[in-house]
Order: sequence, then C-alpha cells, then structure tokens
Amino acid sequence: MNSLRVFAILTLIQAVPVWANAGGFKVSCPNPLPKVPKSLPRSDTYKNVPFKAGEISEYAISWMGMLAGYGTIEIQAPQKVDGIWHRGYRIVGRTGDWFKGIYVANDSASAVVRPWDEGVRKFYIEQRGGKFLGKSFTMKKWLDFNHDRCKVLEKEEHSDTGTSTVERDVQYGAIDAIGATLKLRTFDYVAGKTERFLVYTSEKNWFLEATPMGDEDVVVPAGTFKATKVKLRTFIGKELQQKGDVFVWIAKDKNRTLVQVQGEIKIGSVYMRLSKYTPGM
Repeated sequence: MNSLRVFAILTLIQAVPVWANAGGFKVSCPNPLPKVPKSLPRSDTYKNVPFKAGEISEYAISWMGMLAGYGTIEIQAPQKVDGIWHRGYRIVGRTGDWFKGIYVANDSASAVVRPWDEGVRKFYIEQRGGKFLGKSFTMKKWLDFNHDRCKVLEKEEHSDTGTSTVERDVQYGAIDAIGATLKLRTFDYVAGKTERFLVYTSEKNWFLEATPMGDEDVVVPAGTFKATKVKLRTFIGKELQQKGDVFVWIAKDKNRTLVQVQGEIKIGSVYMRLSKYTPGM
C-alpha cells in the first residue's frame, strides 16, 4: 500500500524513486557559488510562471477504477525566508470512504521555494494513517536545505521509532517533490525535445525527464481539456531507475493546469484526475 499512499498525498513525483532501483549520485557543490539576489519584490515571487498565489487544484484519485482518495494542491501567498520573498506550496490528501476499509490516510506536505532558481529551501511532511481496525501511526519530517553547503538537515518524529536527525548531501539547486510537479507546468513542450531537471526526494538526488508524446482531448470531472501528454522518466546518474510508466497531462491554456496523472504500480494502475480548479490572482 506504500505506493498508493504516496499517490494519496499527491506527491506523484516523490513516488517515482520508491519504484526505483538503488543507485548512486555524486553530489558536486559548485565553486564559485552562483550569485543569488539580496532582495526580491514581493510582486515578482510568482513572476513568469503559470500558477499564482491562491490557486487551488482538487483531484480525485482512483486505483483499479475505484475511488481511493482525494487531494489538493495549493499555491500559497509569498513568505519571507532569510529576508527574501519565497514561494509557498502545500498539498493535502486523504483516503476515500470506500478505501478506508483497506487503509486510512490523512496526509499533508508543504514547501518553501526560491523563486530565482526553484531550489527548495524548506520542506515539511506529515503522515497519519494505518490499516482499518489496525495500529495507526504518525510521522512528521522537517527538511532544512542549505544550498551553499550542498546539505540538507532532516529531522523526523515517528510514533513507532521516535526522533532522529541526520544531515545528507543535496545537489545545489535541487527541486522538491511538489516543486517538481509544478515545474512540469512551466515548459513550452516541443515535439522531440525532452526537458530535464534535478530533484531531491526520499533521501536521493535524481533527474526527472519529461518527454511530450502529443496533444489529446482529456475528459476529467472538472471538464474537457486540450492537453499535452508527457511521459516521465527518472535517472540517478545515467541509469534509468523507475519501474512502471508514469504520464501526466498538462492543459494547453494560460494556466497550464495539471489535468491528469497515470502511473503503473505493482498492484495496478493509479489515476489522479482534476475535479475542481480555482485560479490564483
């Protein structure tokens, strides 16, 4: 049920390394470090991206054709970190009534992101769940990224295993799971051109490749959309890692909404379909 749980909190991109084989990525911190802005107007925080503060995307998540849960992606108001305005993202997910007979989950995650290079600054995830009539658990995890040192400090509190703190290597400018999902909306997809960027999730640095497969009319609960179908592949170093195909459909409108996601896991197909969309301002 772990893969379904990952879908239930809408971090599809975070799910990909779960299906991946073990692999290595050698972190190399840049020297000299890239220049970063000392200040940034609040109005520029979401400049030149199709999503704005206040946007809410709601999804229905199905497994093997049956409703498994619901999820929401929210774009938050700019917030200051280290004296500079940053973007804020949040996701919330829960299992549906029918699926609670198998597994119960109520999860959330949030990210604070640097607008000049989309590198993640802070990340938080909270998971509450367990099998129906079985033992439940709670897990909270805080990640504090220091790109200048190419390090991330991870603190975890788990109801079963207690508290732990560890520092790991992170490649400069790496994007988080929520940020990766949103970055897929920023590309002008061109046939034959694959987009590639660096992501950090599940204690790993890895590359995500997005290849457009063509345009389709996609029918979801929120309506019918002309959308670009994009195939996702993950790499650690030069080696393809994931097991199972993952596709996303990005609307061909000014908001470039994430309309649908399809992923193959060991126990069947999982779909995430847009059920309601509220644009930001």
